[in-house]
Formats: sequence, C-alpha cells, structure tokens
Amino acid sequence: MKKIIDFFPIKKEEVVKFVITSLMMLMILFIYSIERTVKDTIVIDEMGADLLSAIKLYCTLPMAIIIMLIYAKMSVEIDKTKIFHIFNIFFISYFIIFTFIIAPNISFFHLDLSSFKNNYKFLNYFFSIIENWSYCLYFVFAELWGSVMLSLMFWQTANQVFEIKQAKRLYPLFGLVAQLGMIISGILLKILSDKSTFNGGWQESLEYINKTVMIAGITLSFLYWILTNILVSPKIINAEVIKKKKKESFLNSLKYIFKSKYIGLIATIIICYGISINILEAVWKAQASLVYQDKQDYTNFMANLQTLTGSISMITMISGSYILNKVAWKKSALLTPIIIFITGIIFYIFSIYQKEISMLFPSLNITPIMIAVNIGLLQNVMVKSTKYAFFDATKEIAYIPLSEELKSKGKAAADVIGGRLGKSGGALIQQILLIISLSIYPEYSIVSKGTRLISLSPMLFIIFIVIMVVWIIAVENLSKEFDAINKIKKKEVK
Repeated sequence: MKKIIDFFPIKKEEVVKFVITSLMMLMILFIYSIERTVKDTIVIDEMGADLLSAIKLYCTLPMAIIIMLIYAKMSVEIDKTKIFHIFNIFFISYFIIFTFIIAPNISFFHLDLSSFKNNYKFLNYFFSIIENWSYCLYFVFAELWGSVMLSLMFWQTANQVFEIKQAKRLYPLFGLVAQLGMIISGILLKILSDKSTFNGGWQESLEYINKTVMIAGITLSFLYWILTNILVSPKIINAEVIKKKKKESFLNSLKYIFKSKYIGLIATIIICYGISINILEAVWKAQASLVYQDKQDYTNFMANLQTLTGSISMITMISGSYILNKVAWKKSALLTPIIIFITGIIFYIFSIYQKEISMLFPSLNITPIMIAVNIGLLQNVMVKSTKYAFFDATKEIAYIPLSEELKSKGKAAADVIGGRLGKSGGALIQQILLIISLSIYPEYSIVSKGTRLISLSPMLFIIFIVIMVVWIIAVENLSKEFDAINKIKKKEVK
C-alpha cells in the first residue's frame, strides 16, 4: 500500500487511529507545558529557586513511588481504560481546586513556621515545604503529570495498539502533531500573562490558564474513549488484566520487574536524562529568575520557550520519523545524549565564564547574565526538541518486544520511578552541594537563593560529564539486549 508521502509514512488504514492518538498526545503535552511553567513560576517567586531541588527530592520522589505502587496494584484489579480516566481526573481536579479555592485564600490554608525556621536552620527547607504545602503539592502534581499521563499512560496505550514496524514509522509523528500543543500553550501563556490585558495580576492569569487546562483534560478523556471503544477493542488495551485469571502477588510482580536487566538499562537511561536535564535547568532557571522577577514576566519569558520548542520540535519530528525508519535503533538512541552533551558543555562554559566572554565582545549591549539566560534558552530548545523526536520514540520502541508483564509494570517502574529518580537525583546533588557550600562559605546565607545555585556551576559541570558517559554506555548495552530479543522473536515467528 502506498504511503501518503515519504516523510509522513502513514498508511490509509492507520490515519484515523493516528489522528486520535496524536491528538491525545497533543492534549497531554499542552497541559504539561502549561503546568510546567506555572509550577516553576509559583515556587520560584514564592519560595525561591533553591526550593525547586528540595521539593523534587523530598516530595516528588516519594509521591512518584506511591503512585507507582498504587498503579501496580490497580493494574491487576482494574481495567487500564478506567485507570487512565482516574489519573486524569485526579490531577486536573487539584489544579482547579488550587486555582479557585486555595490560591485566593492562601493565608488561611498555609502555616507560619518562621519561629521553627529560625531555631532549626538546618531544617529550613523542610519547614518551608510544610508551611507552603499547597505550592509544593501543585509542583509535585505538575511534575508527575508528565511521568504518569505521558510516559506511562499514553505510551503504554500506544504500545498496546501499535506494532514495532508501525511504531518506527508513527511514533516520531505523534510528537509532530503534539508539538502544536506546546506551541499553543506558549502562545496562550503569553496572552494570559500580559499585564496590559490581565491587569488583575497573577491570580487572574492563573484562573484563565487553568480553565483551559480543565477543557483540555475533558477533551483528553473523550479522545481516549474514542480510541479504546470505537477504534480499538477494549480487550486489546486490557489484555493483561483479562488474561490473568489468577492474580500474581504484588511483591512478586515488583521483584520480577527489578530483576530484569533490560528494564534496569531503560531505567538507567531515563535516570541519566533526568539528572542531566535537572542540573542544567536548575542553573538556567535560577539565572532566569534573577532577570525576570515578576510572576507574569517570568511566565511570559517561559512562554517564548514553549513556542520556540514546539516549532523546532515539529522539524525534528519529521526528520526523526525518517531517521528511525532508516537507521539502527542504537544510532537513533545515541542522538539525544550526544546533543545534550555538546549543548550542555556550551551552556556551562557561558555560565561559568560569562564575565570573561562578555569582555571578549564589549560592543554587545547586554549583561553577562542575560547572555547566559539566552544561551540556556537555545540549549533547552535543542534538547527538548531532540528528546521528543528521538529519546521518547527509541525508549518506547525498546518496550515493544517485552512480555505483557514487563510492558505494563516494568514500564511503570522504569518510567515513573526512573523518571523521578533522575530528577530527584539531580535535586539530591544540588542539595548536597548547597549544604556543603553553606558550611564552607557561611556568607552565602545572605545572598539571594538564585545566586547560591548559580555558584555551583563548576561542580555541576563535572557531574554532568560523568552522567553523560554513563548514559552512552547504557545505550550501548541496551542496544545489544534489544537486538538479542528481536532475533529470538523472529525465530519464534518462523
């Protein structure tokens, strides 16, 4: 059967299923892009950039583990179609409750633990998290939306309804359509954070922003219902639950997952991505928070990131589909770490030596920190667009040859826990370095929190290089395992 065009290799019988699945991803990415900006805006402005790493470590990681355990338990008792809707409603509900109930009455809901913070300074971060619990919870759920709804629920559904040959052609194109969600979110955030239009301040902007999120969440559930009830039989989506007449014990399932070398390698890749991005973005966001200190200004700046990332990602998605269809899995999987490695080195050089670099170009009418912020913006765009085109697609393709058990619970362990360990690992590194730097240089306690984090750039640069080497080695090893499993599968077919 002829393909529509070479760069859009979609067969006629796949078009409707492709469109519905792509629109699902668009809605998920739209919500994620918006909430990712909102959570950072709230926490950085209200609590400081240093608290980003503390929340990821002390709140997001434990919550990710809890959700993974809940999902693993639910997956042997409840249909996956129901689980999808449950998680969707759960996350969206908190965003709405926070926006219209908690935020307007924040003094009523929050605590004042300033006396404890003064008496027990070494527990300062913990007390800050407790007294600002609603901000932290918003941050956690916004972070986990990407891990649960995109990495776990969406891709698990896609892996159930598409085969490896289809995945190589279609997975990068899902993101191509989905990038419209990021572009739309960027445009929308710029409009809704415009001070001249929304002069009621941040609260007014937040209310309009999360109204659009609620609409997107409802649309997402409707699209999923179409896919799983009209286009695909529910028996395919819920194959594992239907197949199991005798349910395995929860603990035995977890042991089976963590004993898998294959899942361990996937988790390693996810963790390396999380740590590398976390320690890059931490410094960049700290710099950006010093430049854009108003919530609406910061949101407006990050909206530019969303729009630019979505636009560039559409180009990489088209090339990604072509490349995945033409080259081996390993070569495609190595593209992401290589690009992050190169762009990360450039960013850290500009961050560490920004004054020296600005002296080389005295004619530039721009401050050193603004140069670093703009370099970080471009680096972030390149990394995210490559991630959407190659990292996500190659990672999901790696799951397809596995058994139903590992496709479901193994994916939950690798994606949700691996993703959280990656970001929390980067957060742990930052927390340790911040504590050490404060003990060695007590004068850091009187400088702005963003400046403290920026001062860690040289040490974070060294750690970044180590993580990238581990990532590349993990891809090499996973490639061997992937090829071996596919050879066995081909022999079984014959």
